[in-house]
Amino acid sequence: MQESRKPESSSSVYQSRGEKFAGEEFNFGKKARWYAALRLLTAIVVLAAGWQAIADPHWLWLFVTFTGIILFAFLVRRHARYRQQQGYFGRLKIINEKEAAALNGQRDVFPEGNAYANAAHPYTYDLDIFGKNSIFQLVNRTACLSGEALLAGTLTSVPSGIPVIRERQEAIAELAPLIDFRQHFMAKGQGFNETQQETRQLYDWLSASRSSLNTPFLRIMRYVLPAIALLLFILALAGQLAHTYWVLMVLFNLAVTGLFLKQVNRIHAVLSRKHLLLEKFSFLLEHMGKQEFSNQTLKSLRQEGLEAFEAIRRLTKLLNFFDQRLNLMIGAVLNGFFLSDIHCVIALDSWRLRYRERMPHWLDTIFRCDELNSFANFAFNHPSYCYPQFHEKSFFEAEELGHPLIAGHDCVPNDFSPGQDKKVVILTGANMSGKSTFLRSIGVNLVLACAGAPVFARKFNCCLAGIYTSMRVSDSLSEDTSYFYAELKRLSMVMDQLRAGKKLFILLDEILKGTNSADKLYGSTGLVEEFIHHDCLCIIATHDLDLGKLEEKHPARVSNYCFESTLEKNELHFDYTLRKGIARNKNATFLMQKTGLIK
Repeated sequence: MQESRKPESSSSVYQSRGEKFAGEEFNFGKKARWYAALRLLTAIVVLAAGWQAIADPHWLWLFVTFTGIILFAFLVRRHARYRQQQGYFGRLKIINEKEAAALNGQRDVFPEGNAYANAAHPYTYDLDIFGKNSIFQLVNRTACLSGEALLAGTLTSVPSGIPVIRERQEAIAELAPLIDFRQHFMAKGQGFNETQQETRQLYDWLSASRSSLNTPFLRIMRYVLPAIALLLFILALAGQLAHTYWVLMVLFNLAVTGLFLKQVNRIHAVLSRKHLLLEKFSFLLEHMGKQEFSNQTLKSLRQEGLEAFEAIRRLTKLLNFFDQRLNLMIGAVLNGFFLSDIHCVIALDSWRLRYRERMPHWLDTIFRCDELNSFANFAFNHPSYCYPQFHEKSFFEAEELGHPLIAGHDCVPNDFSPGQDKKVVILTGANMSGKSTFLRSIGVNLVLACAGAPVFARKFNCCLAGIYTSMRVSDSLSEDTSYFYAELKRLSMVMDQLRAGKKLFILLDEILKGTNSADKLYGSTGLVEEFIHHDCLCIIATHDLDLGKLEEKHPARVSNYCFESTLEKNELHFDYTLRKGIARNKNATFLMQKTGLIK
């Protein structure tokens, strides 16, 4: 999976699809408006015919009235269906419009993921994984909150092994060209926006103990009492009994329901309107089941989805029926004749006891597909990116490496291959020459590589290792921590991992800034001397050119790279090209003179 794919115009694909779905949205909207007008006209005719039938009960008026009611019900359902289709294609239109806008640099149309930001994390804060103009904003296209959380978890952790990454690469590569499958998955998922509370309530219900209503006595009586009520009602209609008997029986059934009203209300409060959430999950499982895959991970997800679909659809229907009690008139009829509350509670409890162990796994199937879809969308949007090749031995090599958040011609790709035995790279260069951006280019692409996604490079080889950075350390008033001490704590975290035998990629930018120049050089030298004895590749961006002398002392372990700037016609120029060696040019004095700070 090393070779990058041929570039194609993803933007034009989104534009044409957006126009197509806009047309579908308009057509279904037009049909919905027609059926709304017919529905209104039918209602007027039914009311007029009904009024006439009351005044003159002729068979013609009765026929028009009842036929009109049936037609009205048909028109209501058809109008609702077209409105639903209009909304569905409207979501597909917006999906493509947003993708086209994102490819033109307008990524703010997607969530920033600030809820997942953590300044104490080993690398996410320094590498802009979350927040405005972040990797999360670039990648995330999830349709479920739990899928979003799973994606955030993928971006904040390193997989357990290389086979896991390779399997993800294959799954993402297979999903990438399946734009219809991915976008319809998104559109179906966006039809209902769940909340964390709703998902948590569903899991809480699954883990709750057996319902007190699910007893052998009530399981029998829920059939016996309704049968008696219906029998008395039929006999009364046949003129065999007075209507008083079935009315009393209905009232008795309502009284029985009332005995358990508190328990039923408590259960309903947890499950109310959850059928909308489960209907969303059911749609997604059904959609997954219709797509054939060759990758083993995707085939497993599809098979699990097929097994889950019927069970979750059954639960959806149960919850939808349970919600009919929200209509007091319908609830009174259903409970009076059928004890529907007790039926629903027992049926739901039986479903839960049967599937409670499997349900979390089924839902995880949806969320895993949701998360993989996001990375597949990222791969589709960047066809020139390559899938990394992982190696067991410590190794890093990249050709035409760039930063995914820097668009188009503004990004200058660089080749970087320090060699298998190198432990430390000293990166020097003038202000604004590109050192920090280069560090983040390496870090961000390592994060994407570990996620199984393609990276911004023509070729990318690396080992599987932890990622640690120290680039944006800040002081903390709440913890009474100085800038310098905060940085020491972060570096200590890195050293603890190395001394524990962990393999690491370490990215450090201007370390030990909170001390004087002599201490800074001494401390930085000590760190390099420590790093060369561990299994790591550490890249240190610094202005301390004397630190580059360590290459002479440890030529097999330390390398010097740099970014240079040039002064032409009293203007400062940067080419952002990585070179071997120590930087020679300086620009601080020139910039201070340019801005009028000094003469």
